[in-house]
Amino acid sequence: MDPNDAIPPSFSPLRRFGIGFNVLLSVLSLLAIMVMVNYLAERHYRRFMWTGDARFELSPPTRQVLDAVTNEIKVTVLFDRDNPLYDAVSGLLKEYAYACPKLAVEEVNYQSDPDRADWTVRKYQLPRADADLVVFDLNGRSEVVRASELSELSDYDLSKLFKPGHEVRRMALRTEERFTSAIAALLEGKAASACYLIGDGENSPDDGSPQGYRYFVRLLQQKNVAVSPLRLIGDTVVPEDCRLLIIAGPAHPLADSELAQIDKYLRQGGRLLALLSWYRAGAQPTGLERLLAEWGVAVGNNAVFDKPNSRSGLDVVCTNFSNHPVVRPLQGSSIYLALPRSVEPARNANQSGDSPKVVPLIATSVNGHCVTELAADGTPREDPFRDRRGVIPLAVAVEKGNLQGVAADRSSTRLIVVGDSHCLENTAFQNGNDANVDFANLAVNWLLDRPQHLAGIAPRPIREYRVDLTQAQMTQVKWLLLVVLPGAALLLGGLVWLRRRR
Repeated sequence: MDPNDAIPPSFSPLRRFGIGFNVLLSVLSLLAIMVMVNYLAERHYRRFMWTGDARFELSPPTRQVLDAVTNEIKVTVLFDRDNPLYDAVSGLLKEYAYACPKLAVEEVNYQSDPDRADWTVRKYQLPRADADLVVFDLNGRSEVVRASELSELSDYDLSKLFKPGHEVRRMALRTEERFTSAIAALLEGKAASACYLIGDGENSPDDGSPQGYRYFVRLLQQKNVAVSPLRLIGDTVVPEDCRLLIIAGPAHPLADSELAQIDKYLRQGGRLLALLSWYRAGAQPTGLERLLAEWGVAVGNNAVFDKPNSRSGLDVVCTNFSNHPVVRPLQGSSIYLALPRSVEPARNANQSGDSPKVVPLIATSVNGHCVTELAADGTPREDPFRDRRGVIPLAVAVEKGNLQGVAADRSSTRLIVVGDSHCLENTAFQNGNDANVDFANLAVNWLLDRPQHLAGIAPRPIREYRVDLTQAQMTQVKWLLLVVLPGAALLLGGLVWLRRRR
């Protein structure tokens, strides 16, 4: 008799069936629990901020604005991945999307996906020179936030600016403030009103030719600014709701009645962007020079040259910027001006506490010089004995009625005067070599107080961690990573191999 025949089986068929049934029930129960947990989590989820980077934590004012969003807002991020602001922009917009399901964020890399980038540029009628920006779109109305604006809104460490070897570092970002402001502007719906002066040979706001201003008007529309033409004839006055008056390249002298209405508008707290071309005016005064002199601005009846910083001999490539908020983000860039005229603070201006504060924005290098006469063929005639030489300002910002740097109210007056109107023509928006578009964008922001559009959002500090190693320490780290760690793994593997062979 075989002894194995006397040993009963370990599990009877009934017991095996019971074990299998229990396992099946356990698996089904686990799947049911997972489905229920995911179902509840999808409808009642809660996110926690574990990162120590405060740049991505939304403030209560932002959450209030996002709670008011009822229609879908499409956000298009057209940014270079190597831009130092990209991580902050991308990370913050993801938090916006998490906080508001109505925000649909799409990132477009114009280097790896140029076709999609070109489609975005055409859809929103952006200048071809534009790059590194975010577009907020609500029912066909759009707000464009450019990288230059975000740089302007950054806080920098300037305490050791003049110490040798010191690097100016970004200490805090106001990206959330600008993004929330853009969304709030779309929700408000009502656009700010701007008037474009016509009737005196100005650059046409509807002209799509290289000399027109159609692209500049589109820039204003993208910033939720409604532009309407204004002809100051007869008893016509500047409308009371006009937030910004634009005078671009008048070719003929303005009538005294026009000048009187413009002066009245400014004294009531108006905002003026004046671009004056000596070439378009035929080297003749337009009357604005006299008006601007009352605001402490001296506009020269001349053409300014800077031969070492010129491309054709009749233009100036400006890289000399002041520390004013309008041009501070443009440090390291250039602005192209064609036959500009000098625009600077008047030397005999009243310096009382109530007088306008005039600050130069753009200037030539030390090689600048002015020409005040024209030859018979219309070209400037240089006179080395009379020409003024040195650093010559070409644009100024004027502020009166409030403390500088503090958000201006309606009773305060702000002006930006540029000694050239070619700088914002359509060709400037199609040329990606210069920062003329950024300058226009920053100038409009300052004139309309757009950086202070939404108060109550604090800047987000940037935490940087830096490890300084000497050359000897770098050598030790190199040997540790390239020799010691790989060698230790190799040695351990060899010992295990020897041990197993025994």
